[in-house]
Amino acid sequence: MKKILVPTDFSKYALNAAKLAADIARKFDARLYFVHVVDIPTYETGVIPGQSQQDIAEGLFILKKAKKDFKELMSQDFLSGINVAEGIQFGGVYESTVEQAEKHGIDLIVMGTHGSSGYVNDFFVGSNTDKIVRLSKIPVLTDKDEVKDPSFKKVVFASDFDDGVETSFRNIVKITDFFSAHVDLVRIITRDDFYYSGPMLDIMEDFAKKEGLKDFDCHVFSADSVQTGINEFAQRVNADIITTVTQGRRGLARLFNGSKTSDVIKSSPLPVMTVKASDR
Repeated sequence: MKKILVPTDFSKYALNAAKLAADIARKFDARLYFVHVVDIPTYETGVIPGQSQQDIAEGLFILKKAKKDFKELMSQDFLSGINVAEGIQFGGVYESTVEQAEKHGIDLIVMGTHGSSGYVNDFFVGSNTDKIVRLSKIPVLTDKDEVKDPSFKKVVFASDFDDGVETSFRNIVKITDFFSAHVDLVRIITRDDFYYSGPMLDIMEDFAKKEGLKDFDCHVFSADSVQTGINEFAQRVNADIITTVTQGRRGLARLFNGSKTSDVIKSSPLPVMTVKASDR
């Protein structure tokens, strides 16, 4: 892992993400790229209908404030000694994030969340969040609270272990190998999605061995809902981070489509890393 992208709105939640990204960058000797998205009207000549001089002035004020906020962020002690780049983009959050990720060959996107009331200051609300988490081909790591010790020695990997998971799971394996982490693989079962534990455990065991995991355990965990089950299981095993692969609309993929994506990420007290399943 050499390049990490951190979309920011300079809130305390985005600051938590910046600190986490900095810790990871320091461990991997990676470069940090911060991006802030500003929505300012652009035009070639004249004035766009509906855009007033006040709108333009407000846009310029926002741009000036963003530059000031970046200057303050770059002065933070936790960024000392880290290779850091900053950029201000104009347009949609999702589009700008994807553009920067592709431009710089990003290996990981780190984003802050705002708990049960949504993403920070509407910066990552609704479709933007869904698109980044669901559609990004790059792993996305989200966190709500400040992570005091991002050692990630205990990793939960929640999945249905269906076809299409293996390739993307290897992105998670790279991180678990680096941190010498123990991986708890878990399949959540509910009344509406029941699976006998014996055959499932065999599938998970074969999956883990095929992917070269050495330090792991397999679990089948029953809960009222998948979201609740993942959080309860992670707490039970004292996990440091939750990981999963998003894929289409099958199995656990149902969990990571639409608003349920945000529900899981917001409800978890732990960092959550998602990786989009590779196209078949």
